[in-house]
Amino acid sequence: MCGRFVALSDPDGLVRFFVVDERRTDDLPPNYNVAPTDPVHAVAPHDNKRYLVTFRWGLVPHWSDSPATAAKMINARAETAASKPAYREALRRRRCLIPAAGFYEWQVAPDGTKIPHFIHRPDGAPLAFAGLWETWRDRTQPDAEPLRTCSILTRPAVTGLQPLHDRMPVTLPTHAWDAWLAPDTSEPEVQALLRSTPPELGFHAVSADVNSVRNNGPHLTAPVDHPTSGAAAQAAGTPAR
Repeated sequence: MCGRFVALSDPDGLVRFFVVDERRTDDLPPNYNVAPTDPVHAVAPHDNKRYLVTFRWGLVPHWSDSPATAAKMINARAETAASKPAYREALRRRRCLIPAAGFYEWQVAPDGTKIPHFIHRPDGAPLAFAGLWETWRDRTQPDAEPLRTCSILTRPAVTGLQPLHDRMPVTLPTHAWDAWLAPDTSEPEVQALLRSTPPELGFHAVSADVNSVRNNGPHLTAPVDHPTSGAAAQAAGTPAR
């Protein structure tokens, strides 16, 4: 799964990296501990253009009576999204890229302690999570601004990350972006993209401060020593491929 990640806060840099045609978002403050319902940048297509926009993390289907369930819908399983009422229409028609500097997973130590790890590209380049988005409108307040939300698709973890967790975000390589965002990509092609080999990934143990959403700042991604973290990295073969 993906329960916390590090957002990228430089919109102009995102515009360049993701070859965005138009920016339609304000600056967001740096967020090293993105939690459910936080605002995040996303790249979404419209009329053959790429736009940089802001979505709230936690998908609210357009037919929902309330946005109250958003915090429980931050992830969608790639294997079943096409058959789930909450995700299937978005998978067909509303796909996006969610930029990230990396994400966190917790390894369970032999004594039951959960050790957080930061997973990222060794070269420092952004990750592009495969995302879905929706627009929700409050039917009791027709003049209110619509709520635009997103979810991150997840898949079984690649071999190198399995010691940390059995699942990971679908992380699309650069050559897959066009097809993922294109509205006419067929369902079999979409399913193939969800199985794409992710970019090279590495990880290291980080401070337990990340366990609380009240904590934020670049120190959360800094390496720290844990008794079992070295063994996990050796078993995983860091950097993971």
